[in-house]
Amino acid sequence: MKPFCRDTWVEVNLDAIRANVETFRSHIPASTSIIAVVKADGYGHGSVRVGEEALASGAESLAVAMLDEAIVLREAGIEAPILVLGFTPVESVELASRMNVELTAYNSDWIIQANTLLQQANLKPIGLQIKVDTGMGRLGVRTQEELLQVVSALEQSPKLVWSGVFTHFACADEKNTTHVRRQHETFQSLLQSLRDAGKKLPKIHCCNTAAAIAFPEWGYDSIRLGIGLYGLYPSPYMKERKDVSLVPALTLKTRIAHVKTATEPMTISYGATYCAQPGEQVATLPIGYADGFSRLLSNRGDVLYNGSRAPIIGKVCMDQFMVRLEQGTGQVGDEVVLYGKQGDEEISLDEVAAQIGTINYEVPCMLNYRIPRVYFRNQTEVGVFHPLTMKQTPQKTVNN
Repeated sequence: MKPFCRDTWVEVNLDAIRANVETFRSHIPASTSIIAVVKADGYGHGSVRVGEEALASGAESLAVAMLDEAIVLREAGIEAPILVLGFTPVESVELASRMNVELTAYNSDWIIQANTLLQQANLKPIGLQIKVDTGMGRLGVRTQEELLQVVSALEQSPKLVWSGVFTHFACADEKNTTHVRRQHETFQSLLQSLRDAGKKLPKIHCCNTAAAIAFPEWGYDSIRLGIGLYGLYPSPYMKERKDVSLVPALTLKTRIAHVKTATEPMTISYGATYCAQPGEQVATLPIGYADGFSRLLSNRGDVLYNGSRAPIIGKVCMDQFMVRLEQGTGQVGDEVVLYGKQGDEEISLDEVAAQIGTINYEVPCMLNYRIPRVYFRNQTEVGVFHPLTMKQTPQKTVNN
């Protein structure tokens, strides 16, 4: 019996994850390691299985956005280094120590408080990486003075180990490189100020996927492989460059739940925005905007059925939506692809993103806990994770 009841699921191709890691491994300098970014539950693909595959494929460590995400990985048995890229409340440093997770810092007061808490609890030291804001405007120190203050506070904190310094680029995926080059120059200048002050620098990294594609020579000690890990390009421009060839890892599938053929004009879904004409076959699919399938695809998007496109008709509901089947032969239980390939046709996440006015990053991230994730290697199912029930089946061994 399958470990989930509904007829909607995500398929994740672990071979694609491996291929994408290997592609970047060959694209960046040999001395540069890969930090696989698995925040947001691995961009909707599942952080545990993707993290395991990335590490097995050559990534050295993992990165997440918040400590809670790191705990999920640790509790799943992942022992590799994990970096929290975002803000962590100072009272959570004790948990970070117990879980052996590195945190990001950019404030002297926070560092002093964190060190005090760890000393009082008599816990082991944790690694801290300093975030430098060179033009993103989010987290991080901005001036040489701030940076030296933070480093000084860190050096005076025996329970904190300075393990890295990094920045993040705002426009690395654009054709105009003025902003990203200015950011990199600022980063280099701040690093030099540390050297001039006699500081021995720890691990250095600045490249996200886009920068790693366009500027592999900026690899320093590591790159942070995010969107590219999942076979997606950071922007249409980056895809057009053809520096690297990536393999999308995600397919979203469902099965027809109900079929009806209009015998007279028949309105479809809320608002009656579509009217099926006599002879049109209408199929109901059991997925909706509560699953992260955008309502903006109402009367606009397509799905794949029998290798051909079928248009979405009417408004996408919370749990269901309807499509028109041109062949008129649909049966309950027939497989439908919402994102991905079927036959010679494909509905890419880039296409969906353009239809709903967003970026490809957001599309898989919207697929939420109601949808099971099924993992494949060598075209063979090797595991299932159903976030709704929090059940993860043991991974099956497949001979390569």
